[in-house]
Amino acid sequence: MKRGSIKQERRKYIFLQMVQWTVFSLLILGAFLLATSGSFLKPMLLIPLALCISSHTGEIQATAVGMISGLLMDITCGKLLGYNAIWMVVSCVAVSLLYTYILRQKLLNILILTAACVLVQGYLDYLFYYAIWGYEDVVQIYTRTILPSSCLTLVSVLLFYVPLKWIAEKCGSHRVQELEKTIISAYRD
Repeated sequence: MKRGSIKQERRKYIFLQMVQWTVFSLLILGAFLLATSGSFLKPMLLIPLALCISSHTGEIQATAVGMISGLLMDITCGKLLGYNAIWMVVSCVAVSLLYTYILRQKLLNILILTAACVLVQGYLDYLFYYAIWGYEDVVQIYTRTILPSSCLTLVSVLLFYVPLKWIAEKCGSHRVQELEKTIISAYRD
């Protein structure tokens, strides 16, 4: 292969990565806007979205996605800035590492990981914002607000998994392997 074709492959790869991250950014922005609209019970769309994106990216990208999503969740929920961001960074990096070394891209895997993340996040909210202060009827907050929102959040994984998997396959993950094969074959010739 000629050097020109290697440059074209690199340009194509960079263009596809830009498209992929633009779509991911717009989805995160859309989830944030939906979270800030209205005062009714709704899912925390940023959690499954960030975890689905992290399942298709490396650890550094997962860290950025977790930090941004967590900060947006803090703004949305009116929590201490950085509270959800720390948890989301840990969750997104863990998901990225699990998918890199152990798990396969299956819907059941992301459902289990999202359920664990949502339940821990909901319990931490309940513990630090309500239970620790000894408010009356604090169990009702958990059963009428946190658990239903967690269930809606878990169901919302079904909205994101297939489209994000398709985008990642078309724009990213297998493209790296193709580029490496092209470069290796170019140097062999």
